[in-house]
Amino acid sequence: AKLNMTVDKLPELSKLVGIDVAGRTGGAVSLAVGMANIFSSVPGLARMMNYWYQFLIMFEALFILTTIDAGTRVARYILQDILGNVYAPFKETNWLPGSIFASAAVSCAWGYMVYTGDVPSVWPLFGTANQLLAVLALCIGTTIILKIAPQKKYSLVTFLPMVLLAVTVITAAAANVRMYLNTGKTLNAGLSIIFIALVVVIILDNVRLWLQLFKTGKPVGMKLD
Repeated sequence: AKLNMTVDKLPELSKLVGIDVAGRTGGAVSLAVGMANIFSSVPGLARMMNYWYQFLIMFEALFILTTIDAGTRVARYILQDILGNVYAPFKETNWLPGSIFASAAVSCAWGYMVYTGDVPSVWPLFGTANQLLAVLALCIGTTIILKIAPQKKYSLVTFLPMVLLAVTVITAAAANVRMYLNTGKTLNAGLSIIFIALVVVIILDNVRLWLQLFKTGKPVGMKLD
């Protein structure tokens, strides 16, 4: 009402999913209701919208929670590895004081982001990192195919998608850097630059190896460095 927007089909959707979805903040409920509505339009699934809604809410929760869990765990390992250069016991992941300190530090960092409302700014960074991992997977896959395939042309199966994805993601990452710098988020901008630099270094190193592999007329196996 405050936005002068007319409510359309909201009571009907609430009835179909079996839950009052009015006034529920965040995008999780909106996404689940929208997807459930789409899936329920499939022939034979018209009466299953409430099941789709619950399934999608569960899927979102599992995806988000496992992402946060994995991110926190990896961040803890990285922090311990960095601190280990100053105090050696930190490098031991089973050293209890170091594990507690690193876990608390990373958890406090998450809490700070939630408290300041800065979590949405991380999603573009998360998307960039996720897609750059796909670039690395295709890059390494290309190297493996060049090593073991009977014909080098088979490597095009992974090489062409890698080129397309690399150009797209690096361009998007550069756009993120400009956006972060314009909004004063220098930390996010710095992380984006580091991601781009690391991926470029790995790609160039693989290109060097590809040039060596193209000179061989037959599969060399996995032993060539």
